[in-house]
Amino acid sequence: MAWFVVMQLFSTLLQALWLGRTTDQTKDLEILLLRRQVAILGRQGTKPQHLSRVDKLMLAVLTTRLKAISGWSASQLNDVIRIVQPATVLRWHGEKVAPQVDVSA
Repeated sequence: MAWFVVMQLFSTLLQALWLGRTTDQTKDLEILLLRRQVAILGRQGTKPQHLSRVDKLMLAVLTTRLKAISGWSASQLNDVIRIVQPATVLRWHGEKVAPQVDVSA
């Protein structure tokens, strides 16, 4: 029990030091991304549902912007993105910005 408390205190201290080194813009994007995920989970309640197109788009935009500003890798984004895999969110972004091919011509 005492070891657990010591580890939690140490972990909190490291996070506080890390937050002191990040920019305000990175912190703001991280907060927006976390709030969006909380809102999605709040709407779902106890019954898991699929994410809407708007939810996917918002997560993709915020994640891509956070990645660009912070320089984090997809694996580092795991600390912020909790409801889906970061690679999935980045793939959604790639699908949204990919040029649409007109197959009717």
